[in-house]
Amino acid sequence: MVTLAQLALPQPSPKASVMYTVGLTEMSVTYSSPAVNGRDIFGTLVPYGEVWRTGANTATEISFSTDVMVAGQAVKAGKYALFTIPAENSWTVILNTNAGQWGSTTYKKDLDVIRFEVTPEKMPELKERLGFYINHVSADEAHVVLKWDRTKIKFPVTVDSKAQAFASINKQFENTPGDWYPLANAANYLTANGGNANDALMYATRATTLNPKHFMAHWAKAKAHEALGQVPEAIAAAQAANKAGAETPSSWYDMTKPAIDEKLAAWSKIKPAKKK
Repeated sequence: MVTLAQLALPQPSPKASVMYTVGLTEMSVTYSSPAVNGRDIFGTLVPYGEVWRTGANTATEISFSTDVMVAGQAVKAGKYALFTIPAENSWTVILNTNAGQWGSTTYKKDLDVIRFEVTPEKMPELKERLGFYINHVSADEAHVVLKWDRTKIKFPVTVDSKAQAFASINKQFENTPGDWYPLANAANYLTANGGNANDALMYATRATTLNPKHFMAHWAKAKAHEALGQVPEAIAAAQAANKAGAETPSSWYDMTKPAIDEKLAAWSKIKPAKKK
């Protein structure tokens, strides 16, 4: 059997990729980047009304490390071929399970996961090479953007970052006490983002047990008590935070102390509820 050697040469449509993390989800787009090279692109080189690999060579691939919503439709974690059907006023975007296929000649509609429409935008400047970008929008959303020639399309990918974080916290500390610092961080995240306050107090209490000399563990516990409406306990924990901070000085404590003192002043004005 004769083995043919592969000759390495520069490619007219070089391979490229872009990756971004939204919430706890890693998403990426891998594609080959053709050039305009003086050609008439959309409607001619890339015909209107036909399935396009959305790049050159192998069909463009998009991947997600967790389940996501793409343009409002649920998509499971995984890797997908990203096809499009360009038209003058509206493009169809397709996610298809046959990732890794060459071009679009073997495209099968019955392998589509989702389809949706986007409106192309005209750009004032020429984009010589096709490029994908992922633009940050919020903690829960990013936009996948395609630019080539003078045309731009985009579509949203969304996640529930808080739900992801809550699940990560619960999984991390379900069967182990952990280290004090991630425990305190977990408690702070839960109280700041509307998570389970009882869990926050549990994690913060563990943190104070593991490291009673660090102010942040006590401060996390104070905020968990506040979230539960336990003002006297919150005051006691905040006072413990100030005591620990004074005994072990740090710039971190110096930056946090005004917030602790502000809360102590506010909590001290709250009258305890009368017992029935």
